[in-house]
Amino acid sequence: MRPIAAAFVVLSLVSQSFATSADEVKTKTAEAATAAADYTKEQKEQFQKDMEENLAKMKKEIAEMKEAASKKSGEAKAEYNDQIKALEKKQEEMKKDLAKMKKSSGKAWGEMKNGMSKAWDAISDSYGKAKAHLSEEK
Repeated sequence: MRPIAAAFVVLSLVSQSFATSADEVKTKTAEAATAAADYTKEQKEQFQKDMEENLAKMKKEIAEMKEAASKKSGEAKAEYNDQIKALEKKQEEMKKDLAKMKKSSGKAWGEMKNGMSKAWDAISDSYGKAKAHLSEEK
């Protein structure tokens, strides 16, 4: 009878150990998930802030281009205005995308970040080309 009693004691201790380990695993998993969510939230907030700053800077630069366009005449002025309109259109699209991103979460946020990064690269490239082209005409 003693060996059977000893086996029950050992089994009882082992099952308590597994229960504790399972609870610890659940707790650690929950902590890791929370930390990952917090990190993702911080990344999203920083990205949004960076995009807002970029758009504000672009708005200022477009205003400077408008000022330069106002000093032009004829075909040069028309070309400036066409470039400015194209940039303003892209800028408005970026603002709309940013507003959508602010409402997104999880996987959608990651996908939107990639799309917005590519769109920002495109608008920055367009702005750089427009500015270079228009400055050549001085």
